[in-house]
Amino acid sequence: MRNIFIYIKRVELRALPFLLLIFYITFSFADSRKIRWEDVFKDRPAYKYIYFKAQYTDERGFKHQLEYWREGMEKLKRVTDGSLELYILKSGKDRLYYIIDKKKGILTKASRQTLYQMGEFSYTWNSLANNLHKPEGLSYQLRKLNYKEEKIDIFRCDWYILSFKDNIQKICWSKTLSIPLIIKDKNDRIVWKVDYISTKPFNENVFYVNKKDLLIIDLDEEVNPNAD
Repeated sequence: MRNIFIYIKRVELRALPFLLLIFYITFSFADSRKIRWEDVFKDRPAYKYIYFKAQYTDERGFKHQLEYWREGMEKLKRVTDGSLELYILKSGKDRLYYIIDKKKGILTKASRQTLYQMGEFSYTWNSLANNLHKPEGLSYQLRKLNYKEEKIDIFRCDWYILSFKDNIQKICWSKTLSIPLIIKDKNDRIVWKVDYISTKPFNENVFYVNKKDLLIIDLDEEVNPNAD
């Protein structure tokens, strides 16, 4: 069971390129004032409905496509390369996670509480909804870059530089969408970019988890077999 979850985690992390960027840049281009993570990367989008398409390059140089749907703080769906689906659906005070690997025909289900019991803390709502992972337990520096703001359609973003350990990320953050629109490496090569954005309401069927013909692995039952 643990091996299955490690596999799922490894595949899904490919949709989080910000964890995989390793490069160097001087801080001469940045505002000298230090900023806290919570001061910039707030999960407070101005829109209830957010849909976007993005492309990114993983650590091996392979390109991937990501589709994303969000409805407030209640529902989230991510589809990577059309074959890996992740759903997060609020259920009472907890959240239920569904991961579908279409190529393998496997659906894995787990509550947030179960993931915590398993020692899995990276699958937070914020990291998956905001597409950024806070370097917990690490000393980091966050500064505003003196770059001209970028725009994709009507949505603007401001540049920041995040440094922790040997990693540095240049992130163009959209405050109104609570996502990065662009991430670049030290050579200004784009490694993450949102290509299309819509804030129009979408069909509720978007969040329907189709379990037909799938092998279902219920981690809640495996971790807590006697739970009601």
